[in-house]
Amino acid sequence: MRLETQKRISADILGIGKKRIWFDPLRISDIQEAITRQDLKDLIKEGAIKKMPVQGVKRRSGKTREGRYAKGRRRGMGKIRKRIQVRKKEYVWKIRKMRKYLKMLRREGKINKTEHTKMRRLAKSGIYSNIHKIKEVMKAK
Repeated sequence: MRLETQKRISADILGIGKKRIWFDPLRISDIQEAITRQDLKDLIKEGAIKKMPVQGVKRRSGKTREGRYAKGRRRGMGKIRKRIQVRKKEYVWKIRKMRKYLKMLRREGKINKTEHTKMRRLAKSGIYSNIHKIKEVMKAK
């Protein structure tokens, strides 16, 4: 009572794996007699051979662990890269504002070229974290 060939051919007809083929236990003799592809197609139409549903992998529910880390700690490289990107964007916004302000001060003649270059460097290095700090330095002068 070997039905390996029938299973292989019917799996090929249905376009699925051999594990997903189901034979009706009451019609095993009919399935055994089926030799050609056409015989197997007829048995599929009659319902003696059926597709079994796909078996998935059961996932652990998020309720097993409590608190913020319900589905585990998310701290992969993607998370780190995202954090770096956000920091970089914030830096770019700040530095652009500060450079624009310094350019305006130079245009108005409040600072000369050397002071402008020096202050740009200090802004880049992070000594001036915002425009307010630059204004304080200007008041001190």
